[in-house]
Amino acid sequence: MKSHYQYIPLLSIMIGFIILSSCEKVEVATADADVAVVEAYLHPDHEILIHITHQLVYQSSDTLIKPVEGLTITVTSPDTMVVCIADSAGYYRAPIIPLEGLVYNMEFTYNQGTVSASTSIPLKPTNYEASGTSIIVGTIGGEPGSGDPPTQPTPLTLTWDNDDLSYFMVVTENIETNPEPIFDTAEVIPFRVFRNTPDRTNTQDLNPGSFYYLGHHRIILYHLNPEYAQLYDDNGSSSLNLAKPPSNIINGLGVFTGINSDTLFVL
Repeated sequence: MKSHYQYIPLLSIMIGFIILSSCEKVEVATADADVAVVEAYLHPDHEILIHITHQLVYQSSDTLIKPVEGLTITVTSPDTMVVCIADSAGYYRAPIIPLEGLVYNMEFTYNQGTVSASTSIPLKPTNYEASGTSIIVGTIGGEPGSGDPPTQPTPLTLTWDNDDLSYFMVVTENIETNPEPIFDTAEVIPFRVFRNTPDRTNTQDLNPGSFYYLGHHRIILYHLNPEYAQLYDDNGSSSLNLAKPPSNIINGLGVFTGINSDTLFVL
């Protein structure tokens, strides 16, 4: 069974971690902490929500990300122009539902400069299917005295159309209210979500060993733009070689990107 409900916060949590772990790490004396960091994922099922924060500078005394408030943000498309509504600290909402295939532009004035970005809304994934509706964890066969060696369960294979070699990413989440762990997790509580990195492919195998909980899972297939996929690239940054993370924001950091998705459910 498929659902059109899309769990966008999954993207926000993951990319928020990536942006934080790869923030521009430069000497405090030369770094500009007052740089706007933009985070927005435009999906055709939801109004546009834009999060603006200050850059967190490496080795500074600040440990909390501070929101940027009081901005006037405009969002435009070929047939629309709206001014965002301040939603909460650092969050701005554009009261429009983005449409597939259209280009959307964002712009605001900050520190006497113009911060802007542009993105398009990719098409919804087509022919998204799974090789089954359930997945078996653990080993099969090989009971003592049977003489048969144990075999590993068959992975769940996902397929979809990708004639133009677009970027796709699979996110799997346990949706039980009180999920039951497959293994003893007294010392470590495993994540309820796992995902692959964005790739230009039309198939993905879900290994049963990747599942940590029993019960129902939703498997979301995201159709992504390159600016999102680039956030996962290894830019060679280390404590000896500190680099600026990828971004499609002019005069800022972060990501303003269109996404689309479809969802399958497995047990």
